[in-house]
Amino acid sequence: MKMRWKVVCFLAVLILDVLCVKAMYDSYSETKNTLFLPADAGAEARDEVREQFSGSKQIALTFDDGPHSVYTQRLLDGLRKRGVHATFFLLGENIEGKEAIVKQMQADGHLIGSHGYSHVQMSKESIKTACEQIEESNLIIEKITGIKPQYLRPPYGAWNEELECTTNMSVVLWDVDSLHTDGK
Repeated sequence: MKMRWKVVCFLAVLILDVLCVKAMYDSYSETKNTLFLPADAGAEARDEVREQFSGSKQIALTFDDGPHSVYTQRLLDGLRKRGVHATFFLLGENIEGKEAIVKQMQADGHLIGSHGYSHVQMSKESIKTACEQIEESNLIIEKITGIKPQYLRPPYGAWNEELECTTNMSVVLWDVDSLHTDGK
């Protein structure tokens, strides 16, 4: 009787293992084919990205709210040491006095986007105020880098369709929220 029980348990564990491995493989396959592009990206952009990144694992590192006079420089040093590129979404109000850090981001080949001028929830602001936030930050970044930012990550991910028609920038949001902004 004990031997029969052991065989039944072994078979149950084996079946569960097979089911778990299949579920993990299905999840991996689905994630592997996911493209992280702006919501308004067309089929041509999706095909181009799929072609560029097919067959290898990719991750996008993004940082918001900077630059910080101490930590951003440390981060840039670490990224440079490892040959890693990232996207920095900068707050216009944090840039003054840190222009050299922004220039270093550009020189190191990082993508620089806008996070607005100050950390306000743009969807709760008037369209005029939200646009002013974006434009002010863009002007500061362009003055330093010579390039107008093409990407925008609104603070808190707060964005709505009314705001989309006011800017020609690609809005970069996220699918998984770290909940870092909820005060917990």
